[in-house]
Amino acid sequence: MNRSEPGRAVLWVSLPIAILLAVSSLGGILLPLTYSAETPLHSAQFVGNDAGNLFLIVPILIIVAIAALRGSIAARLVWMGTLVYLIYDFLAYAFAAHFNSMFLAYCTILGLSFFPLAENLLVLPIPDIAHGFGPRTPTKTVAVVLLLTGLGIAFHWMSEILPALFAGRIPQTVRDSGLVTEPVAVLDLAFGAPACVLVAILLLRRKPLGIVLAPVLLSFLFLSSLVLTPMGFVMAGHGFASGGPLSIIGVSIAAGCALLLALFLRGSWLHEP
Repeated sequence: MNRSEPGRAVLWVSLPIAILLAVSSLGGILLPLTYSAETPLHSAQFVGNDAGNLFLIVPILIIVAIAALRGSIAARLVWMGTLVYLIYDFLAYAFAAHFNSMFLAYCTILGLSFFPLAENLLVLPIPDIAHGFGPRTPTKTVAVVLLLTGLGIAFHWMSEILPALFAGRIPQTVRDSGLVTEPVAVLDLAFGAPACVLVAILLLRRKPLGIVLAPVLLSFLFLSSLVLTPMGFVMAGHGFASGGPLSIIGVSIAAGCALLLALFLRGSWLHEP
């Protein structure tokens, strides 16, 4: 893949995304009215997520976009994983936050993340990229981890949802959020868990699509776990006991995903000659 490759120009969309991401995050952190309609727990979670987006996601997005513009295919895959994270995150903002002054920013970030990701998936030479991953690539290890992750996500939500359904009551997470449903559970059960399982199966079968999507998915898991750390700190600062353990869980999962991602990409020659 060279500097004239199809889809390279779309990397510049990272700039307006980063600006809007900073604006929406600062709006959530600095403007009390932004989350005034949320429950105290939900408000603390949003503010913590905003802090993570501002201080972690914005710099990472810019760094990987610059590296991708310079010809790193590995950075392009991580950049795509960052867009997956933004789509996931801002679907939650758009549907889980009460209408507020940042609503248009949420919608714009969501759209600016989705269409470049779709365009990249259409133009990437997947067989050529997959060929760049050599025998040192830990495909089986990553496949097992992704499979367990998908099953773990499903178990996490089903262990709360099924007892609530059988008891004829609303799950505790829905009551805590003050919403009519749990949008994050929808995203995880409909997309997150199935994506982990499907990519794991593709990896075990050494399919090119699975090899290319694995670092994208690992990048998403890394970022979504990393943001749990500032979220937990803010929750703890607001008196929620679950904040401390959440930070520890988030940074632990993020560290594991970062290690797997580094090992996966190390076994390739995914850089422009």
